[in-house]
Amino acid sequence: MFSFPEITSAFYYTAAPVLILVAGSMIALLQGVSTGYSSRRAIETVAWITTFAAIVAAAAMPTEHADYLAGGLLSGTLARVGQLAILMISAAVMMMMREHHTAQSFFRGEVISIFLMLISGMLVLVSSDDLVTLFVGLELASIGLYVILGYVQPNRRSQEGAIKYFILGSVAAAILLFGFALLYASCGTMRLSGIVAALPPIAGHGWVHLGALLTLVGLGFKLALVPFHMWAPDAYESAPTGITAFMATTVKVMILTVALRLFAGAFSSLSDVWYPALIILAVLSVIAGNIMALVQSNLKRMLAYSSIAHSGYMAVAICALSATDTSLPVRAILFYLLTYVIVSLGAFAVVMSLETPDNDQLTIDDLSGLAKKRPGLAFAMTVFMLSFGGMPPTAGFIGKFFVFNAALNNHLYGLVFVGIIGSTISLFYYLRLVVRMYMAQPVAPFGAVNTANGRFSLTNLVLGFAVVSTLLLGTVLPAEIMDRLAGSATEVARK
Repeated sequence: MFSFPEITSAFYYTAAPVLILVAGSMIALLQGVSTGYSSRRAIETVAWITTFAAIVAAAAMPTEHADYLAGGLLSGTLARVGQLAILMISAAVMMMMREHHTAQSFFRGEVISIFLMLISGMLVLVSSDDLVTLFVGLELASIGLYVILGYVQPNRRSQEGAIKYFILGSVAAAILLFGFALLYASCGTMRLSGIVAALPPIAGHGWVHLGALLTLVGLGFKLALVPFHMWAPDAYESAPTGITAFMATTVKVMILTVALRLFAGAFSSLSDVWYPALIILAVLSVIAGNIMALVQSNLKRMLAYSSIAHSGYMAVAICALSATDTSLPVRAILFYLLTYVIVSLGAFAVVMSLETPDNDQLTIDDLSGLAKKRPGLAFAMTVFMLSFGGMPPTAGFIGKFFVFNAALNNHLYGLVFVGIIGSTISLFYYLRLVVRMYMAQPVAPFGAVNTANGRFSLTNLVLGFAVVSTLLLGTVLPAEIMDRLAGSATEVARK
């Protein structure tokens, strides 16, 4: 018999970030078709108010684990961390887009409406215990990304990237949905917590194995793990750089949050099924991602293949979730994700600072001699490249240390060896960029970049924060951050 769920004040506190974003999205959409409130300034004001109100609401979310709407909405430490990360990234991207040459096309009513709505889908995804709600949140976020990728700066390149992303994403969504359907048919419940209890007696059933593998394939596509990475280089290259920065970071936050709930919880009794498959994906991603990045000349395309390799490193830590004690792997994943988000935002902020309306597809050669023109940007990019390569004293070094330590504790010596080999390969193309910036002269016809040092800007604020955070996370803050992540580790750890 159907019964209406009980709606309490605690539910509204938990759902407040999503409700605020949906309300802001509706207002922005109405602004887009109005005559008196459709100016860029009015739309931008609504976007900022909505985003910061959602950040405040997410920060005030209860940390006690509770579920509402039959598992459709969760409160707790992991949900709050995931929501805050997505909202803070969104705010940083809006700050960078505000001063970019695509600002006028981004701050439009329909674009901001889609942008806020897809963020709400991401928040739903990271705070749900229900398979249907997970899928709805994922598709709400994905469809919004497809549209924004090709609509903010419509040209043949961006629309081609959007169509490729849409077609491959639709196939991946169908595979993921089929996996969810098999899990539901096997376990008789849509709740992840219910699947945890139902799986052990039927863990040997073929449908369960197939459901787990199809779910892994769907998540592997969104995480851009090899061989499901085909969409990433084209999408990253063709999108406006601000959208690329948003896509490269928020997608990983939401997918890794779901992966933690699945592989440390619901699929804990199926480690003999997903564990070997994920090892293969991790190895392929680390090796192929780094090798393909070696031959790229386009800067965003190089960062795309670098992102694929970093997804492989995160997959190494997920493999360690098959251990009895999942506390260290969970904290290692979250710490690595934090460092990756900060460094990626910083790297794309540098790219956005150098782009011009006539040259928004920078090559590595375009950065030749950058240290003489923009020494601050050259220093910042050097810090980010060293962090990506895992060099001390940066956050990337500590992040890889924690990931490899979690793998060693689970006796994954082969994966650690592959990770070290991949990191060694990556140093070539990361340091190649540093050498170009400091030791090469600008080469015609390249070098068509924005060389005006200019005044204080929001993009420089994001850059400064990213540089300082990258250095602090690599020196004095790792222990404190790992301690603060203990709550999330406890929440997703197997009982």
